[in-house]
Amino acid sequence: MASLHLATRLWGSFQLWVVTLRGTLTRELNYSTDLFFGLDFFMAVAGVRLKSQNGTLRRCWNVYRWIIHLPGIVICWNAIVFVKRHEQLEVVLITLEATMTIVVTVMRMFLLRWNYKSFVEVKNYVNRRCFGRNLGPSLGVRSRAFDHVRIIVTGVIILIFFLVATVVHVGVAQHPHLKLPFDVRSTMPYVQDLCEKMLGFLTFGVISLMSLVYLIDYIVLTGLAAECKVIAQTFAAIFTTVEQRIQRKLDSEPVRRQNVNRKYYFWMYVQEELGKCITLHIELLAKKNKIKPLLNANFLIIYYSTVVILASGVAHMSKMKTVTLYSLQILGHVLYVAFECATLTRMVNLMTEANESIGWELYNLDWPETLECDAQFREDYRSVRQAVLTVLEVAQQPLGLNCFGFFEFTQDRFWELLNMAYNFYTFLRNFV
Repeated sequence: MASLHLATRLWGSFQLWVVTLRGTLTRELNYSTDLFFGLDFFMAVAGVRLKSQNGTLRRCWNVYRWIIHLPGIVICWNAIVFVKRHEQLEVVLITLEATMTIVVTVMRMFLLRWNYKSFVEVKNYVNRRCFGRNLGPSLGVRSRAFDHVRIIVTGVIILIFFLVATVVHVGVAQHPHLKLPFDVRSTMPYVQDLCEKMLGFLTFGVISLMSLVYLIDYIVLTGLAAECKVIAQTFAAIFTTVEQRIQRKLDSEPVRRQNVNRKYYFWMYVQEELGKCITLHIELLAKKNKIKPLLNANFLIIYYSTVVILASGVAHMSKMKTVTLYSLQILGHVLYVAFECATLTRMVNLMTEANESIGWELYNLDWPETLECDAQFREDYRSVRQAVLTVLEVAQQPLGLNCFGFFEFTQDRFWELLNMAYNFYTFLRNFV
């Protein structure tokens, strides 16, 4: 009876977990939804931050957050040993590729910690969604951004579980870069197998940390691009909003004074609404500038490390005569690194286009017919005209996501990156 009761409780818990997971993966965005889907999960499993205040859980997590770095230490140790022993070049290359991945991930993690306050500020800004709620398309823009983030995060989680499962299945001994610095298989085979299995499972934390630093950059850009599109819609609705405010104001006044006051209200409300939109744009650019040092540092690291990882990974795979799980792991890592760089450059392009769309939406308004230069409102006309020209100029300026001035991190640079990686690969092929 006790076993049956336990089995029933476990089955009930599993059903509840499935229902909760399904609700999480299918729920629609509302104004209280966190755009940073899955961030708390990745923060916990990557050993960065745990929300729970449970004392026992936190003690276990503190132990976990230190031991998950063992695979990285083993990889760096093997890189040093293989170089000293003058191992075959393809073995050295794959170990150096893994070492570079670990070093790059740790560098980006330290950059995130250094800029964590700026990240939290941008995160709160994106989740606030305090403007554009009265516009019909705004919720759709933000919903599409949330759905896109959810798809990417879900795909990354599936990839992580696949990679860890294959590492454990193939065995650490089959991975040169994960080879343990000791071998007691002849005297204590169970101890050796246990250590290898533990090291294989601990790669889950390392891979999660790699995914975390990518997803933070990606979701920040996605959120800012979505808010930029909503601001563009707000600019496009200026005259509609002004007309609604004028009508409400005139409805409360005598009919004989409506024609006299219409122009006065028009110029007053146009300047107010335009000022509100400009304030929203300034706030968004300020938040972008807050997170820009973190993004530029990450982009510069990603760009050059991707070249080396792609070239060395492909060079190592070219020496393999058969397709194995190990070769598929290397292929998966190479594709993931390329995917990371490609999606980030794409998001920079989309954010730039969203910022430029503010100028185009403002430019496409019916200014020639709506703004009539009246001698009585000459100063108002000049003020509005100057504000419009300023917005048009600012909207066409680069966002400064340019790796500290080295180059614009755009899709065009990604295609150049692939060409650089191929040239480096052909160079390595002469020695492998």
